[in-house]
Amino acid sequence: MNTLNGTVELKLSGCKKLEKLPALWLLPALEILHVKGLESLHCLCSGAATAVTFQKLKVLTLVEMPNVEAWLDTDVVQGEGPIFPEVEELVIRECGSLTALPKAASVTTESSGVVDTKCRSAFPALRNMTLRSLNMFDRWETVEGTPEEEVTFPLLEDLEIDACLKLTGLPETPKLGKLAIGGEGQQISLQAASRCIPSLSRLRLDVSPDDTKTTLLHVKQKWDHELPLAAMTLTRCDLLFSSHPGALALWTCFARLVDLTIFDCDALVYWLENVFQVLVSLRRLSIWRCSKLTGHTQASDGQSALVEVLPRLEYLWMSGCTCLVEVPNLPASLKELCIHSFSDNLKSIIFGQHEYVMPVGGEGVVQPDTSSLSPGSSGSEATASIAVLKLSSAANHRSLPCLESLCIRSCHYLSEVANLPPSIKILDILSCGNLQSLSGKLDVVQKLNIQSCSRLESLESCVGELRSLEELHLDGCKSLVSLPDGPEATHLLDILRFVVVMV
Repeated sequence: MNTLNGTVELKLSGCKKLEKLPALWLLPALEILHVKGLESLHCLCSGAATAVTFQKLKVLTLVEMPNVEAWLDTDVVQGEGPIFPEVEELVIRECGSLTALPKAASVTTESSGVVDTKCRSAFPALRNMTLRSLNMFDRWETVEGTPEEEVTFPLLEDLEIDACLKLTGLPETPKLGKLAIGGEGQQISLQAASRCIPSLSRLRLDVSPDDTKTTLLHVKQKWDHELPLAAMTLTRCDLLFSSHPGALALWTCFARLVDLTIFDCDALVYWLENVFQVLVSLRRLSIWRCSKLTGHTQASDGQSALVEVLPRLEYLWMSGCTCLVEVPNLPASLKELCIHSFSDNLKSIIFGQHEYVMPVGGEGVVQPDTSSLSPGSSGSEATASIAVLKLSSAANHRSLPCLESLCIRSCHYLSEVANLPPSIKILDILSCGNLQSLSGKLDVVQKLNIQSCSRLESLESCVGELRSLEELHLDGCKSLVSLPDGPEATHLLDILRFVVVMV
């Protein structure tokens, strides 16, 4: 070990038969320790004659060690101090036998020269912690403490917990700013997480399926003001999108949200104008794989809502929402829109003014144009085979005047995109093999990228004068027979980057 006394960083990887580590805590200069793939190791620190302390260690990473189940030998007397007094970053992944962190010790922390009250912590200096795929991990220290002796991470700022399916609670984290809890089947409830959320700026949460409506009441009692939360990602959080009044009351606490992402939420059916009305600071909204979302608006009077919701929204991404047929009342502030992987039923995307509102308790559907139906075919057949996605701006902004970027991708049965807003500068349409018609006037478009649209024959009905066009990319458009041949075509010769591939 003397030859390693000057070691600052040590990496041990793939030593599958190694059953015992040397006394690494005796290395006086060690600051970074990475241990990976030691499949035969059962104990991290064994053979100690005195208390174990990593005096200068700052970063500790333990990965892919399925049999590690203890931090210390059972016969080691640790004393009163923590094992890792200076560790600031801790990563533990794929250590399936580990059940807990080391026993906490009584420590006194200082902040800006002021001595804080004493607490119990195994990692008093820890600022970033990641726990992932720990199948047996169920508590925050090896020995259970009393509620009065709760484990605390006094300086922890960033905590990520993923696929730790036996863990049900969170420690005390007075300075936590970022929290991520994920993994299908995880058991940390919204109620358990609520103790940390008031201090957060970023939250990623996969809520336990056992959460009930009583949780909403409990959480709202704790949150009686706007929270500083700026970014939030919710997965399978059906409770927050339920019809319970407590759910809407909870959203009022999120008025400062700037970025909201929603994954796999079956309870999200209507376009939630009542929720979106309180999100007055939101700039980015992403909705992924919410398979029951129709986009219809649930209104109390059957009339179209005149109030513009999400007044600061600039970015909207919708992907895999297979029932979505309408997005009403998009704000005039919208600059970027992405539509990705919609259902096989989606035939048309039409930009225009909002016209449809779902009455309360009603089962409305968007009525398709049946003028092209053959004699004898029914409207119900059309409804089953034709879906029109209506993208509407508020009443005073008919065509989304600020929209600069539009991306439509992998909508394989889409045949029409109509009334493209003239403000678009970047248009990407990719892998829409049935697309036949584009309409609108793209007078200020700078980048036009159309790929794998094998049935598109012409661009005449959508391009304008093309005076601003800098990049044109056509790839895999087998049916395209011509480019614009009017006065605007002259400018094509001056395009900075011009790529046309028709194969």
